[in-house]
Parts: sequence; structure tokens; C-alpha cells
Amino acid sequence: MDIAFRNARVITADEAFLGSVRVRDGRIAAVDRGPSEVGEDLGGDVLMPGVIDLHTDNLERHFFPRPKIDWDPVSAAVTHDGCCLSVGVTTIFDSLSIGSFNAAASRDHENLARLATGLSTAHQAGMLKADHHIHWRCETPADDLPMELEMFARHPMTALFSVMDHTPGQRQYRDAEKHFAMWREGGMDDAAIRARMDGIRERQARNADNHRRLVAEVARSRGAPLASHDDEDIEHVDAAADLGATVCEFPVTLEAARRARERGMVVVMGGPNLMRGGSYSGNVRAADLAGEGLLDVFASDYVPRSLIECAFALTRPEFGWSLPAAAGVVTSGPARAARLDDRGLIEPGRRADLVRVRVIEGLPVVRGVWVGGQRAA
Repeated sequence: MDIAFRNARVITADEAFLGSVRVRDGRIAAVDRGPSEVGEDLGGDVLMPGVIDLHTDNLERHFFPRPKIDWDPVSAAVTHDGCCLSVGVTTIFDSLSIGSFNAAASRDHENLARLATGLSTAHQAGMLKADHHIHWRCETPADDLPMELEMFARHPMTALFSVMDHTPGQRQYRDAEKHFAMWREGGMDDAAIRARMDGIRERQARNADNHRRLVAEVARSRGAPLASHDDEDIEHVDAAADLGATVCEFPVTLEAARRARERGMVVVMGGPNLMRGGSYSGNVRAADLAGEGLLDVFASDYVPRSLIECAFALTRPEFGWSLPAAAGVVTSGPARAARLDDRGLIEPGRRADLVRVRVIEGLPVVRGVWVGGQRAA
């Protein structure tokens, strides 16, 4: 099937220009400058590559729309797919947590299995229009990680692994007192908090290092990239890089981000961090990394729409990025990190994953989405 677009502000790797794009059999066939009489007239709207999200928890939100209220997992996957497409995300790495570290019902073993199966069922039945992959987030102190990893890593949609450690007092949760305050609000007294922390620290000391090596071995065996998560310092980054991690996801300090760049890792930050003006945990601001030239990729984390907004926000005067460079942090950057060399750029031969965007009153509004040359939203 051949389609074409004209009178578009085409975003390539290095330039933005008024031109046209032709698509044949799901691939970009030609990119031309200047006016054309052939194709759909985009009226000067931006035409950029489809957005690639390396880490989103959005699927869980539709599986458990309210606490203790679950939803059919296949239906949840379809709804999640539509939500992501509506904001320009055409390649989705659905982040699912292996290894228990909190009491969230959506992340216990039974529900994790239901969710992974529901996602696979929706995919195989052709219900999903975006290209979905699974990003397994592996909680290294957890006793049940090896069992969970053995079961879930073989899932056919597996494409990315990350190693995490949510022990309070370090990494994302450097300020342990914030967690103690939440636990107190939940009814725990100081004695119960101390007992809980003793157990958490004991599991960390017993498991974390061995389980990090195990995850790295599994990622290598699957031929999937490995990411670190919430690195705090040089030691954290070096430990991850030495295991073979090529992605530094959500570093919590400038020091860690700088070291990751020195080790050749891709630095990923959360889109909400930029759009909200900072980290909800009080960690390093994405804006600061952007200003230091240490930002390679945005992932949505928990707000899929944040990605398209980040791409245009970086062009504001306080950042001064060109639109091609800014678009790259949600398109070509994540494509390279995920080893997806068939997408992420508007150039001949690439997949025709395309997004039409118009900026209205300062907000980028998605007005059309194509996946593999097929209209999806």
C-alpha cells in the first residue's frame, strides 16, 4: 500500500524542512524537500517519527484502575494501547516488575502472570496497533526473583531487562525518613518500622549482588539490552556497566549521569520529571541534565503524554534545542538504546511509524498516527 504526505514540516535526524514523505509497503520510500502535488496535505503540521517509550507503567493503571479493583487484562492491554497511540507512542516497552518489593496487588505473582498473558493474547489476536515489547524490571533484593525470572524471561515479547534496588536509604529513596513517614501514616509504629527495615536490609545484603549477576546473564542469553535503575553514584554506575548494562535509567544524581556518559551508557530520564519541573523524590532534575548535555532519552514512566511534550519543551528558549535534536530523545535515541535499527528516523528504508503534530496554544497536539504505514490514530 502506497501513501504520501505533503506540505509537512518534516523532522529528520538533523533538519526540519517543508517537504513530503512517501510510504510504500510500510516503509519510507522517499523524503523530498519543497512543494508536492501528491499525497495528504498536512497544512504545515510537523511530521516526526513515531515515539518510542522504553519504560511505561501505564498498563498496570488500566489493569488495576482503582486499588483492589482489577480489570480484564486483555481489555486493559487494548485500552493502554489506544491511550499510548493517542499521544504518538508507536513502540511501547511495557514495564512489568519481577521480584516483590511492595504490597501492590498488580505486582504479585498471580496478577503479573495474568497481565503478561493478557498482553500476549491481545498481541497475538491483532488487537494492538502499536508495537509492544516487555521490559522486565528486576528487583534484586527480592527472594523470589530467581523463580519469577525463570518463569517470565522466556515470554516471547521480552526485549529489555533492568536491575533495581528500592531499599530505602539509597538510590531513588535516599531520604529514608520520607518512607518512614508514609509507613507511619499507614499505621506502623517505630518498632514495626525498625523490624521491617531490618528485614529489607537483610534481604538486600543476601541477594542483591548475586541477583544482579543473574539478571545480567539472562539478558545476555536473550540477546536483550540491560539497564541499570536509579544509580546514585560512580560505584553504582561502574557496577552496572561492568555487568554489561548499556542503559542508565533514571540516575538520581548529576554525578551518576556524568559517569554513565563516561562509560558509554545511554542516559534515560523520566518525562514527568521535565514537565513537572523536577523529581517527585527530590532527585536530580531532568532539566539540569539537559543543560549539562547529559540527556539522551526520555521515557514516560507513568505519563505517556509526557514524551511528546518533552520533545517540544526542549525547544523553548531556556533549553534552546533544535526540534530535530529534541525529537531524537523520544525517537532515534530510544531506538538505538533498544537496538531497534529499523525505526526512529524519517529516512528511506525505515519503518513508516509517523506522527503528525500541531502546536496549539503552546501544547503539541497529535493529529494523526501511522504504524508501519497504517493509520492507527
